[in-house]
Amino acid sequence: MSSQLSNPSQWTTGSDPPTEKQKSFLSTLAASKNADVDPSSLNKSEASQKIDELKHQETVNADAGAGQPIQDPKGWATGDEPATGKQMGYVAVMAKEVGEEVPGKMGKSEASERIGELKGRTGM
Repeated sequence: MSSQLSNPSQWTTGSDPPTEKQKSFLSTLAASKNADVDPSSLNKSEASQKIDELKHQETVNADAGAGQPIQDPKGWATGDEPATGKQMGYVAVMAKEVGEEVPGKMGKSEASERIGELKGRTGM
């Protein structure tokens, strides 16, 4: 089964249209790599293969800061989902550093924006 998972062309749903998450991620990734890709013209299998191909290319904008989001967090397909443990950890450490209360719950996009703001204030 693992060989099938690693070979998208053998997926049962490989000929289906790409998922919204695939299209969104592929568009963002293609833009960061300065690649011309139309996710809507691909099927699920082809989109997965293109994502893998682009992920292994060097980034065109080598001056982009590490940890900077490629896409505006407000446009993230998963931005309303609860923040990850890492995100909440970063927010907690930096909020304490600047003497602010640590927030209880945040969405992924809100946490990303907060991390960016706190990085600027703490120099971390």
